[in-house]
This record gives sequence, C-alpha cells and structure tokens, in this order.
Amino acid sequence: MELNEFDAVLSRRPFGDSTYLHEQMHAAFRRRLESIGPAVPAGRRLLSALEQADPQTEYRVLGDPLVRRAIQQLVIEEAAGRRRQLPPHLCAQVLEAAERHVRAGATGGPLQGDAAAARWLGEPSRTPWIWGPGQGDDFLGRTFGGLVEWQFGAGLCAATDADVAALRDAARLLDEVVPLTSRSALSHTHLIGLTPGTGAWKGKASTSQFTVTGVVFLNRTLLTNPWWVAEHLLHEALHQKLYDFRHAHSMLVRDLGAVPEGPSGEARRVVSLWNVPGPDGSNRWNTHRAMAAFHVYVHLALFGALAERLSARLRDRYGPLDAPRPMTPSRKAFDRAHYLGESLRTGCWEELGVAGRHLVDWLSSVLDAMDPAPPPPGASLHLLMDRYLREARRLRKLPPSDGLARVLRRLAVAEADAFRAILSAVGAQAPRDEAAAEAAPEQVGDDGEFFARRRRHIADTLLRLAPNGYSLDALPRTAGGSADGMVRDMVEASSRELATAVASAGASAP
Repeated sequence: MELNEFDAVLSRRPFGDSTYLHEQMHAAFRRRLESIGPAVPAGRRLLSALEQADPQTEYRVLGDPLVRRAIQQLVIEEAAGRRRQLPPHLCAQVLEAAERHVRAGATGGPLQGDAAAARWLGEPSRTPWIWGPGQGDDFLGRTFGGLVEWQFGAGLCAATDADVAALRDAARLLDEVVPLTSRSALSHTHLIGLTPGTGAWKGKASTSQFTVTGVVFLNRTLLTNPWWVAEHLLHEALHQKLYDFRHAHSMLVRDLGAVPEGPSGEARRVVSLWNVPGPDGSNRWNTHRAMAAFHVYVHLALFGALAERLSARLRDRYGPLDAPRPMTPSRKAFDRAHYLGESLRTGCWEELGVAGRHLVDWLSSVLDAMDPAPPPPGASLHLLMDRYLREARRLRKLPPSDGLARVLRRLAVAEADAFRAILSAVGAQAPRDEAAAEAAPEQVGDDGEFFARRRRHIADTLLRLAPNGYSLDALPRTAGGSADGMVRDMVEASSRELATAVASAGASAP
C-alpha cells in the first residue's frame, strides 16, 4: 500500500470509524442517563428531550464537556457513593440547563451558549469551537470554569483573533496532510481551551484528561509554528477519540463496571524511556496512559511521514518543517509506537479488556504495515538517548547554581566511568581511547554547557557503535552483561539525581 492510503485505513470501522464510535458513545451515555433517572429527575427529563432531538443536537449535547462530566459524576456517586468536585445538586442543575437548551431547539452544545457568536475551528457541524471572551459569564460557563480550575489548578484565557487564526491554519494543514484521520479525530473534540502557559499551566504544551472529556487545552504562547500546532492539535484530538471508544467498550478490564473512571490508582507499569522522569517519576505510565500514547503515536507516525514528504510543496503556506519548535520526526514517532505496543503486550495485557486487546492488535498491524524498517524487538538505546540529550538541553535553561554545578561535575565523572565500562563490554577499545580524550575537553562556559557537550559526545558514540542504530547488544560482548542494560543503568541513575538537583535549583531561583 502507498503510505497515504493509511489515512483511510486508520479511519475504518470499528476502531477508526467515528460514526460508529459516536453512536456507541451516545448509546452509553443514554444508558447512564436512564440509570440515574430514578434518583435524578433532571437526567430522565434530559433523556426524554434527547429522544426527540435531531442527531446534530444529540451529538453536541452528549459531547459537551460539562454535561458529560455531570452525567459521569452522578453515575459514579450512584454506583459507589464517591463524591467529586461538582456536588450532586450542581450536576442536576447542569442537566436541567441542558434539557432547556435541547427543548429550545438549539443545535450547539449547552456550554457553548449562543451558537451564532461561537468561533469554530472549521466547519461547525463536526469541528470544535474555541473558548473566547465572555464565554464563562453564565451559569454553565462559570461552572465549567470552576471545574477546570479545580482539575488543573488554573483557569483558561480567552482566545484572541491571532490565536484563532493560528488554530485554523493548523487545522487546514492537517486537512492537507491527513484529511480523513484529522477530520475523524477532531469530530470527537467539542471545545478548544487556551491556557496562558503560566502558573499551574507552566510547562504544559497541550493536555487533555479522561475525566474532562470533549475538550483539549493548548498553550497559547506556543501557537507559532503551524506544523507544531497541527501535531499537538491532532495529538489531543486523538486522545478524545480514544476516550469516546473507552466509554463504550471494554478497553480495560475495570471498564466493565458501571462507568469507566479516570486512571488514578492503576499500577504504573510502562516507562516512557524518552521522557524525563522528574522527581515524581512522571515518565512511568499506567495502562490507560500507555494505551492512549500508543494510539496517538501510531497516528503521529503517519502524519509525520506524510508531512515530511509534502513539506516542500507546503512550505510557502506553512513555513519550513524545521522552523523553531519543530514537530516530532516520523522516525521518533514510529519508534515510540513500536516500544509502547510491545510494552502493552508484555506488561499490561492482563489489565486490557477484550476490546483493548483487539485495539492493540489492530494498531500493531497497521504500524507494521506502515513501517518498512522497524526497530528490533526490545530495543531501548535510541529511546534512552532521546532522554539523555533532552535532559542536557533543559539544563542550559536553568539559572546558575553552585549546588547544581556540583551535581553536574559529579555526574560527569560517573557517566564517563560508565561510558568507558560500556565500551569495554563491547570491545570498543579504539573508540574508548578516543572518547577518553574527547569526553574531557577544556571547560568553557558554564557547567550546564560543558555537561551537555559531554552527553552529546557519549550519545553520538553509542549510537554510532550500534550496528542497527538501536542496540549495542547486537555487538559481540567481551565482558559483563547486556550493554543496553548498562546504558539504561547509567541513564536512570543520572536521571534520578538530576531530577532532585533540578527541582532544588528551580525552587531556589528568584
């Protein structure tokens, strides 16, 4: 198959067909409204109103982030007696407002309010609207704003005309590269909220959560490169598509309960090797998050590969592919997808439901068909080196600190020793001698720059030594155990110490 044909493959039933997924998700939420009806009359009345509404109204109401949050919360409290941020009486008021909205003949979502004033990403029937000025002034807007602040620790900012133009530009770019995939994903997103990139939102380029479905959040300060914006818009929209799938299918074993809940409490079995762990080990993912990332990276691999092919033709309109804040290269997306698919099979299979296992099989088959040169099973060197270099780049942005400088000097010595041991294990005597001279250049500039140059040399050498670019274990070993294992031990040990040092440096910064 030609690569562009996979755009259609990833939009087919059952796992990619949005029409089917919307139908199943709507049926699931109608059942939930029916289940809470005896205890919450507003739920019964909303269900009755939806039964008389047209499909477009049902699509927008049952996709509305606040309405869905209220329904989910009422079902959870009814089934398990668990209390959430929205009190039951407030949830009931949300459903009452939604019922009035439906009976008034409105076609948009209740939270959206006046459809005529809404600013849409694209065609109004199947693309999200964008949170704008005055959007949080009524009851539903204030309630949603409070929910966002409770969930994320800070609120949204209203999109400017320039923000809207940047988002629409990214949507047009998606439509030129992966039209079927992007239209499908965006149809599962009902609202785009922009964040200021400060306070609780600092460090978050984009985000979405299973507990607040139907809405994606993007950092407005980063809406500069259309390729980057397109990737993150697609990334978060794909999460929404998977969330809709999970609401109506047994993606996880525990989804067989009354209503799928958020990911809290699950064992974090998958390590995203390319991500910096931080002091809280945030690169360790539970099954829900690993599945969500696998789903995204299979699609991003296709988007990246096609974007790279089309970049010359699209350059005049959208700028160069390698502009500041570039998108993820397709090779990285392919590699991460392969790793996550393997990890789901080896570490999470017992936690996946029947539908979840079939989804992994389907995505894996598409991935294998798209990628003519996959990494060998179990490969980790390339992923670890991504993290290794990313950590070094982050250090350059930190203010000078005596404490951090001491840690970097100590780690530089430890990593040089580990590097020599790795080279010795694979019999790389000549490169080792060469590295011994190059790994200790005269220190120029701050310690962060020196440390970053050391790491770049180590990473380049190890990747160059790997016969396939993925694993040192393909080399004959002269001593010790797995060379890849030795690399991982080096990187993990340094990551733990760096996480503590960086957190301390950040806390002491003025």
